[in-house]
Amino acid sequence: MSEWAVRSPNEVYALMQKGAQCRATATTKMNDLSSRSHAVFIIIVEQMTSLNRNDNYKDDTPKQIRVGKLNLVDLAGSERVRVT
Repeated sequence: MSEWAVRSPNEVYALMQKGAQCRATATTKMNDLSSRSHAVFIIIVEQMTSLNRNDNYKDDTPKQIRVGKLNLVDLAGSERVRVT
């Protein structure tokens, strides 16, 4: 498990590619590229806004911070085993 701070969509995409390369996959009767490892990807986006429109984020300026969180989860071996 690791945590990374990123500043651009390209950096997010590069981390997603890196994670995908580390995942284990195998063929099953239901899926040619079935995941054999769990994947949890959590994206936390923070937006900081100065409450004074004319200030440029000075240290003593009141600020508003908004936070959004997105959880993406892929569970390994979630195929219906009874069907296979």
